[in-house]
Amino acid sequence: MRIKIKFVISFVMWGALLVLLATTIIAWSAAGRLLHPERRLIQDYQQEWLSHPAAHGMKIHVARCEGGKVPCLFISPDRNAGPKERGKLLRTQLSQKYSALRPYGETRGILVLLHGRSGRKEDLLPVAERFVAAGFDCVIPDLPAHGDNPINEAHFATASFERDIAADVLADARWYFGDQHSPAGIWGVSMGGAFAIKAVSQSPGIWKAAVIVSSFDTLEGLVEDKLAFLPKPLSDMLDWELGYMTRYRGDLALHDVHPVDWAQHVSTPAMVVHGDRDRVIALQRGKHLFEALHSYEKSWLVVHGANHGNILTTSAPLYASMSEWFMEYVR
Repeated sequence: MRIKIKFVISFVMWGALLVLLATTIIAWSAAGRLLHPERRLIQDYQQEWLSHPAAHGMKIHVARCEGGKVPCLFISPDRNAGPKERGKLLRTQLSQKYSALRPYGETRGILVLLHGRSGRKEDLLPVAERFVAAGFDCVIPDLPAHGDNPINEAHFATASFERDIAADVLADARWYFGDQHSPAGIWGVSMGGAFAIKAVSQSPGIWKAAVIVSSFDTLEGLVEDKLAFLPKPLSDMLDWELGYMTRYRGDLALHDVHPVDWAQHVSTPAMVVHGDRDRVIALQRGKHLFEALHSYEKSWLVVHGANHGNILTTSAPLYASMSEWFMEYVR
């Protein structure tokens, strides 16, 4: 009997050690992916955009913002080239609802566009093509630890070198486009949405309007969602270990990434967009973020049938809705 008891105790202890080892390895790896997301190289089709911007009705200037620290793109409409397929469709949709649509090439303000996690600035060229057609100049930076940005760690807008990136990039864009008083809006998708919320919460006087696409309320909540399929004791252990690892490896505190708290300081007109089939960031997390906004004007838009990856490419007239929002307030 004693031998059996010792065997059971030994088995349990070794099992617990193996579970601890496995969860530690998983947490270490997950922390690495959060802090150091895989950088995607520029794609051939994106290089084609940069080489032949007139084919998309745009002018593109490749630059470095924030004193040369942040790679960015300055984008404006090409009056001579005129709008192309995407721009023509958007202008047709807008002309049916909006009488103030300006001639192509005339702009009313500047939009700062912020990409998502594991993205890069060139991913948003199709987005910029639409907004340029609606009458806006655009600037798109590579966020820290993404694209060609030299910073190696991502902190989801909580680090000192991240908090002011949108405002600093806007200042450079105003200088480049030659209008220091140009009204400005901010647009962000997924992680970029968190950056946008942070920017507007810190400097509400700078931004006339914001559009947040497929973003989240808390990073802790996203982690909990990903671990929900596990038994609770195991998910709680992984949750704690991941929090420790992100602190240890990169001084990132998951509980500091709380856009829902930042949203309570946002008074700027804001639109929040989410797909009802999003499996990466659940619909209720976007709705929670929207409800926390203190904006005197805000709009909640659900794109039916859209998931996290295709929300910007469905047949829904999403760009018309977002453009109308900016046209209403960025002036």
